[in-house]
Amino acid sequence: MALIVEDGTVVAGADSFSSLIDARALAVNYGLTLPVDDTEAEVKLRQGYLNLLQRERTLQGSRISAVQTGIYPRSSVLNNCFPVDSDVIPNEVKLAQIYASDAINSGAETNGVQTGERLKSFNVAQTTYSETYQDGSRQSTNPSIQGVYNSLYPLTKAGFQASPCGAGGGLSRDNMGYL
Repeated sequence: MALIVEDGTVVAGADSFSSLIDARALAVNYGLTLPVDDTEAEVKLRQGYLNLLQRERTLQGSRISAVQTGIYPRSSVLNNCFPVDSDVIPNEVKLAQIYASDAINSGAETNGVQTGERLKSFNVAQTTYSETYQDGSRQSTNPSIQGVYNSLYPLTKAGFQASPCGAGGGLSRDNMGYL
């Protein structure tokens, strides 16, 4: 079944922010991987689309419709101090979906049963960090995917606060008395 692409108009039953062709092009541009088989790739894209829901509470603004299926479209969003039209899906959202799909394709579990994390030990080396869990325990079922976080950051509340237009950003020599 072909992907139903959300284009900013609250498409009924939407399950992706990108078509398969566009998603493959983005994946290639950023060195990410989708399955070669189209049906499998569409499944991973749908899973990536749903994975973004866990980041919604961090986003600026609000959904524009009670019946939309994904985190966008949204109203009252600034991207690096510029307003995002409420009928637009920002490229950052499309890229976040591809990052999530790539992680899922690489083995990140998104539909496991949470049995609780029980850390047994951890190791910090110069460039690596590893954890070992007690027998019968497992890692979190909602992986935190750095590419998703990085892509969505300008659209988040924290990203807004850190920007020049947010309350915590914008300190420069002009407003600090320096010449």
